[in-house]
Amino acid sequence: MARFVAKNLVHRGLGKRVLVSVSYAIGKAEPLMIYAINENDEDLSDYTKKHFDFRPLSIIEKLNLLRPIYRETAAYGHFGRNGFPWEEVE
Repeated sequence: MARFVAKNLVHRGLGKRVLVSVSYAIGKAEPLMIYAINENDEDLSDYTKKHFDFRPLSIIEKLNLLRPIYRETAAYGHFGRNGFPWEEVE
């Protein structure tokens, strides 16, 4: 989800490079922390929290993670390849 969000923030023109960090606690649906910055150290955290849902069930639904695609990710990695939901931009 962090990669999906970072790609979408870049696509929306909020930076040329974006770092997204998320931390969770066991048993809590809401993340403890969502942090996003661009290459100029501009804080995009509030924008990210407002426009993206990082709750586990929302991530599963957004990226359609119950679909059996994981065999395809076992070879050649799963970042930077077309056809995976986390590589799409909206």
